[in-house]
Parts: sequence; C-alpha cells; structure tokens
Amino acid sequence: MHFNKLIFIVFFFIAGCHQAKIVEKKDYIFGTIVEIKVFGENEEAAVHSIELVFEEFRRLHHYLHPWEKSILNEINKSIRNGRNYRTEDNEIISIINYNIELESKTHGYFNPAIGKLIQSWGFHSDQFANTMPNLSHIQDLRKNLPHMSDISFYKNYFTFKNKNIQLDLGGYAKGYALDQAKKILIDNNINNALINIGGNIMALGQHGDRDWVVGIQHPREPNSIATVTLKPGWSIGTSGDYQRYFMVDNQRFSHLIDPNTGFPANNAQSATVLMPPSESSGALSDVYSKPLFIAPENLKNSIAKELGINFYMVIMADGKIIISHDMLNLIKWHEKIEKDKLTVN
Repeated sequence: MHFNKLIFIVFFFIAGCHQAKIVEKKDYIFGTIVEIKVFGENEEAAVHSIELVFEEFRRLHHYLHPWEKSILNEINKSIRNGRNYRTEDNEIISIINYNIELESKTHGYFNPAIGKLIQSWGFHSDQFANTMPNLSHIQDLRKNLPHMSDISFYKNYFTFKNKNIQLDLGGYAKGYALDQAKKILIDNNINNALINIGGNIMALGQHGDRDWVVGIQHPREPNSIATVTLKPGWSIGTSGDYQRYFMVDNQRFSHLIDPNTGFPANNAQSATVLMPPSESSGALSDVYSKPLFIAPENLKNSIAKELGINFYMVIMADGKIIISHDMLNLIKWHEKIEKDKLTVN
C-alpha cells in the first residue's frame, strides 16, 4: 500500500428531485483516493457516519504507516536493535497474529515480514528511484528470508527469530480499513453504502432496489475492463502492477514482491478476487489477491481453491485471462473478449 500525505478533500451531495439522496465524500488517504457513498439515509446521520469512518482511516494511516512514524516503525526499530517489543495494544497484537496466520494459509506468497525487500526496491518512498537495487543485497535478504512465523507473542512481548524482519502491512491495511468502516457504519445504523479504498471495495445493503455495481480497472488502459455486481456485504480487491512501479530498459518493476525470488512478480498484470460477507471479508479481499498475482500460472487455480476463492480473475502478463467459472457468470465485459484469451477454471 502506498501511503502519502493528505492532499485534498472533496465533499458533495447528489440528489434527484424524486429519488433518495446519495451522500458522498472523497479524500486522499493511504496514498490513494478513498470514497464513501451512502444511499437513502438521513442526510445528517450519513454525513456524521462518513466523517467517523474517515477519522478512522486517518488513524489507521498513521498507525500502520510502513516508513513514517507509526507503531510498525516502533516494532521495526526494536527488531533492528535486537530487542523484544513490549506492548499491551490489543489491536496490533491481533493484527500481527492474524497476519502470521494469513502468511501460513497463502504458503508465504503473502508475507508482511519482507519490508526490507520492499524498501530495497525503492517502494518505501513517495517517489521511486527508477533504478535497480543492489542485487547482491536482494540475494542476501532472500537467502535469510524472514517469515511472520519468526514472530512470537508471550506475556506482552513480541519476540523475533530473524533479524531481517521488517513489517510492512501494505497488503493488508486497506482491507482491514474496509472491515473497520463496515463496523462503524453498521453501529451508526447506516444500511446502504459503498466503501472504496483505491479499488478495494465493500458493499453494504443496496443502491435503492438494485445491488451496487463496481468496475474492475483495466491494467493497461485508463478505464475499467469490466463491471461486477456486489451483493450486500461482499468485498472486492485487486492487486496490480499499474500504480506503484518503475521502468528500467522497458521492463516494469512493481511493488508486488515475490518472496521466493526477492524480485517483483511479473507473470501477471492484475488479480481480482471477490469475498463473501464475513468479519474479515475486507481484509481477505485485499490479502488473497496477492498470492493469485504472485504465484506461478500453474498454481493460481489450486491456490484459489485451497483458499476458498470462488470468484477471481487474473490478467496475465501476455494479456490472457484466467477466470473462475463463478466469476465468468458474474462479470460484464466492456469489450468482447476472444475465447482463445480466456482460461476458465
């Protein structure tokens, strides 16, 4: 996840003469455009609830920032200094323990412990260097690759078995923020809303008498390649190489690092997953798109099945599309897709 400084705030209302209002707010948090739409609710309640959500987003932006002042930086500083980290902060304890579980479930394709690799490739900055890193340093990190399982928690202390651990929750934080937003809106009796954090989206209720419809970004064009319908409570997440990347000798290097190679993954352009309602559906829609993006082509479908991902689409580097049968039945293409470009699982 790209964190950046607050740039602008836009607040406006859309209302038809004979239809319920949509109350909408946009902002720039987590280094991306964040948008919330509330449909058919009391205007004052909608405005208040949306502001509560944005306050939470700003808190999480500072709480989990991977390279500016944050609790993650405090933990990473302790690791660098060879010290255990004492905390009674139940939120970070829960987050780290859950991320330990998620790395195990994804066979290490999702690995928040590899912040040093991400930093070495220049992605702990608002501006990328557009130069290759020290490759011997990358290989050294890969040989002693840290894992979330190298972290333990006991009696208020985190302990660390690998000195190369550097936490970066960029592949989790936006999804976690979706789940937090859902709780806030529900607690404030907001029943119909769409939460969008840079393409990580969750639907609450409906848009009037129909479900919310969202677009899937085309990874090489400035428009969406298709739309999907989000049932109430469902989430969608996309990982792609088209926002945070740099080019060297006409080769694209994105922030999505393959822990197995130490290099940016390059077999796909984007991976999109839909997750059904659950307490952590936002986080899972964010996290589970990573292994489908990073894993070799021959493993993507088996990983999806193992993780229980019934709805997914991966656009490969050569433009071919791997898509689940359930997703194919749900998606509406914006242009005709040739059959020889589709692999349906």
